[in-house]
Amino acid sequence: MHVPGWLAVLPHGERIAFCLRTAGVPVVRTEKINEAVEAAELPVVLIGHFTGAPAAVRYAQTHSGLAALVLVSPVLGMWDGASNELADLMDEVSFGPALGDLPTLWVHGSDDEIVPIADTRAGTDRIRGSAFEEHVADGLLTDGDAVTQVLEFARRVV
Repeated sequence: MHVPGWLAVLPHGERIAFCLRTAGVPVVRTEKINEAVEAAELPVVLIGHFTGAPAAVRYAQTHSGLAALVLVSPVLGMWDGASNELADLMDEVSFGPALGDLPTLWVHGSDDEIVPIADTRAGTDRIRGSAFEEHVADGLLTDGDAVTQVLEFARRVV
């Protein structure tokens, strides 16, 4: 099996991490993003899934050295289910800098009722950099579709 020449770091998203591992991608799932990135011997693709997305974006806004950023059904912009701590982090992201030329992929399902796409788009529009791509799946985003998009994106940009 061909092992990709990049490391996936996820602060949240056990199912996505499992699918990536199954595809042969080395994965670190941790909330200590900085430690994982600093210890990495491969280029890092930081993957922010669901409530892990604000931490991933904030890291990308405040640090350099990532190969790419991927946002999978991210809680960005507005979200009614956010705790106070998560809402504060979402505000920091919203009022932080755009992502510049960092290759960034946003993957979302058009019919996601837990994280409505319009609410997330309000957040992605604020952080969108010059290398921002999006993939909106018809209906609900499946883990398989998300991982396929991550693999294709990483293959192109890393």
